[in-house]
Amino acid sequence: MNAARLAHAALLLSVLIGGVAAAAASAQDPAALLPRAVLPNIAAGDLTPTPTPVPPFAGQVAALVVPAAGVDGRFPIEQRDTAIVAGREAFEDPSRPDAIAWYPRFGRPGFPGGNSIFAAHIDYVGYGPGPFARLTSVRPGDSVSLVMENGLVVTYTVVSVDVVRLADLDMDAVVFPPLPPDRERVTLISCGGTFIPRPGGGEYDSRVILVAERTVPR
Repeated sequence: MNAARLAHAALLLSVLIGGVAAAAASAQDPAALLPRAVLPNIAAGDLTPTPTPVPPFAGQVAALVVPAAGVDGRFPIEQRDTAIVAGREAFEDPSRPDAIAWYPRFGRPGFPGGNSIFAAHIDYVGYGPGPFARLTSVRPGDSVSLVMENGLVVTYTVVSVDVVRLADLDMDAVVFPPLPPDRERVTLISCGGTFIPRPGGGEYDSRVILVAERTVPR
């Protein structure tokens, strides 16, 4: 991993999702926002592989399904990238409060060794709870499924759900995890923790990081 990647990764998501906090401050009473409980990391168990290898599909993700979080495939998936904000690289926010952003430059579902990253709002002014409002309801062992536009379904098993304070967040580890060649990962990210009001807005003090993996059949 080169130095530029490390520098960028440490700064990624500095404005992602938290950028909506200023708007959320005017719509919600910060005192009414309940802090999320941190779930412990657990080691990935033996994941059940697909019986027959299926070639991956390099096209668009059509739907994301996380039953335990109430994500049922109805939220639109849009491709986003990084942008330079105040001289630093950061993930672009979803363009709509109900959209789930996918960053294909970092990984595509179904490809061994990849890490497909998705992000969405926890809430949004004038809209209410966002697509990832219930990520902390998910437990290790729950499923995450990605439906590709060609009909292929790629299913992962959740291995960890953590609420990490921004001061402790290691984005290098989140974005560029070391994976064996037969393992694939999907990472879901949203705001979490406690809303901290500030003049003109505010921001959540943490990020929710959900990790799910699968073993790729050979």
